Amino acid sequence: MLPTVISLSALFLPAIASSSPGLRGVVSPPLAHPACEALENYQAPYVQSNYSRAQHMGFYYELAFRDLYPAPPHSDCQSTTKFSVSDSEYDERFTFDVIEYGTTMRCSTLIAMTSTSSPLVVDQVMTATNISGHALPPLGSAKFHTTIVAFSESPGSGPDNQYEWVVEFTCGSSDSLAIPLLFPGGFVGINMYSKSAPHTDQGNLNLAEMLEAAEELGLAWATDSESWQGLDSGFNVVPHGPDCEYQ
Repeated sequence: MLPTVISLSALFLPAIASSSPGLRGVVSPPLAHPACEALENYQAPYVQSNYSRAQHMGFYYELAFRDLYPAPPHSDCQSTTKFSVSDSEYDERFTFDVIEYGTTMRCSTLIAMTSTSSPLVVDQVMTATNISGHALPPLGSAKFHTTIVAFSESPGSGPDNQYEWVVEFTCGSSDSLAIPLLFPGGFVGINMYSKSAPHTDQGNLNLAEMLEAAEELGLAWATDSESWQGLDSGFNVVPHGPDCEYQ
């Protein structure tokens, strides 16, 4: 999930700064991460042959992430709904809460996922953002390069049965001058989505399996809690507290 960098950075800078050692100046984190390879290189062997767009669509809880938005305790309740638009595009409605100075703001972002010439690699572009009922104009046209690296089918799955969990990995961007400044070395994100609810036996199992899959694919560096310089706030597990409401 990749909402507009400039608008969210401006609105949530206190929260982002609090969760990003590179901005606080308290610790000097590593400058950057390993250079991005072709995204197909990160995919599990079964992905290109077995992936189904239909099974990828639906509602998911985000259980863990490395992304643009603030780390807990400044964010919570992340979820997304993915829906097909055409053969070459699907969209997602990503929502989460930002908590700062005792105030909770609900953020909802619509993101277009457009296919590229590379297998199962999409360009993510934010098309609309709403903060607590107030629409923000889209700023910039940054494209974030993303792929599905691993997934798990639900028990008794059929051709239209939603995946039990999906791991999406982002490495690199284009059409933006701001990203290299805000994320030295380039933006990297990883998102772990679960059909089953957090804090359930299946949800806990899903998170464990997604973390294991990322490690097996050589992405343990992306799931390290340590932050890099800039706006990066490390890898985080979403609390999904008792007050969370999902759309």
